[in-house]
Amino acid sequence: MKDYLLLLRGGIPMTSKTEAQNKEEMQAWGVYMGGLGQAGQLVGGLPLVSGGKTVSGSGVTAEAVTSAKEGIVGGYLIVKANSLDEAVEIAKKCPHIANEGNIEVREIAPMPAM
Repeated sequence: MKDYLLLLRGGIPMTSKTEAQNKEEMQAWGVYMGGLGQAGQLVGGLPLVSGGKTVSGSGVTAEAVTSAKEGIVGGYLIVKANSLDEAVEIAKKCPHIANEGNIEVREIAPMPAM
């Protein structure tokens, strides 16, 4: 199995939903993450705090890179899958999709020996 990064972008902010909607979403996340854990497919993942900085050769900007079209990156998961297609199927079941977000799925390349 290979490791895949799921970048969670966009979605409806918790502050824009009712307490009942947030509770329902958190329950869906619990079921989703529990299922990945039981299947041995969950490597890790966490939500990200909004804001941040971007570092480049020309300096540091005050904000993380955002794209209005794609949405800001609000969290990530690392999952195990046999193929990119299988990782995409894992992403399709993520509660973030029902929350009007999108997920970029990328294979994590192994580090070459040094």
